Amino acid sequence: MGFSFSDEQLEMYLSRARLLSAFTVPAYLALLFFFANEEGWRWSLLALLVLPPVAAVLGHIGKRDIRPGLATGAIVLSIAPLLVVGAIESL
Repeated sequence: MGFSFSDEQLEMYLSRARLLSAFTVPAYLALLFFFANEEGWRWSLLALLVLPPVAAVLGHIGKRDIRPGLATGAIVLSIAPLLVVGAIESL
């Protein structure tokens, strides 16, 4: 089951995926420093330091190579740290 995009829609989707994944890196770094300084919470290191740069790289490669699946993976990895931090905080 595939989705058909026009060239313009595909270009817009890939651009947005790249920008979303790139802009989350500084946002998550700020959140990491907030958690580490204010609350002394060290579990955020892996979720907020490793996943956002990986997502940014995947978003860039997905745009460069015109791979919508990789761009979707970048979007998922951009959102994943929020879910991980929320799950750990709820414990």
